[in-house]
Amino acid sequence: MAGAAKRNRMKGFACGWTAALLAIAAPALAAPSAQVSEQFGEIVFVGADGVARTLTHGGYYGDPTLSPDGRTVAFIHTDGAAADPNEAPPTSLWIADGPTGAVRKLIGPQPAPTPAENFAAFAHPVFSLDGRLVYVSAAAWTASPAVHQVSLATGEQHFLIDGAVVSVIRTGPLRGFLLVGRHRAYPPPKVGGYDAVYAVRPDAKAMVPVPGSEVDDGKDHIGPWLAAHGWSAW
Repeated sequence: MAGAAKRNRMKGFACGWTAALLAIAAPALAAPSAQVSEQFGEIVFVGADGVARTLTHGGYYGDPTLSPDGRTVAFIHTDGAAADPNEAPPTSLWIADGPTGAVRKLIGPQPAPTPAENFAAFAHPVFSLDGRLVYVSAAAWTASPAVHQVSLATGEQHFLIDGAVVSVIRTGPLRGFLLVGRHRAYPPPKVGGYDAVYAVRPDAKAMVPVPGSEVDDGKDHIGPWLAAHGWSAW
């Protein structure tokens, strides 16, 4: 029950296209010899020895993901109820060493008055290519979350780009680029907007659109695009 309740609360700001993007993200699997999952609000790590280790206690944990070396686990904790029923509850980002079970909180909620800098409710951690950074999607604007980058060494975070992080491209010429779903406005005189996926450089200074992703046809455009180039992302 705790796990289900936690997941529902975490999806409070991931509506529409954002929820769809997170649903097609790669599973939390870094290598065949290690895997991690959320079970009843707790984080469970299974190492190369096949032994399952419960890393957390107390519930309300979720969104686990593994580092590229299959050792470090990043996950989210729901820290309590939201102050406003229309807002997502505050969360914190935790890190664990899977084989030893050592766990620590990397960073807690950091509310800010501007949407881009607000880091109070966030979800879906994704490791960078070298495993030194974690990207998360934080509640921000009404129509879009924001991608923030968190350093494992210092716990410091900063805003990277508007949108929801899906995964990181691991192979090919765009390796290291983030796959980010973004809400864009139509150019004048057309009104309204659309949602599309972009491969975004880690410094957000360059990006490549994923062909066809701007069309709302219910199809997965990321998988076929990656497969056509022989690239992988998770």
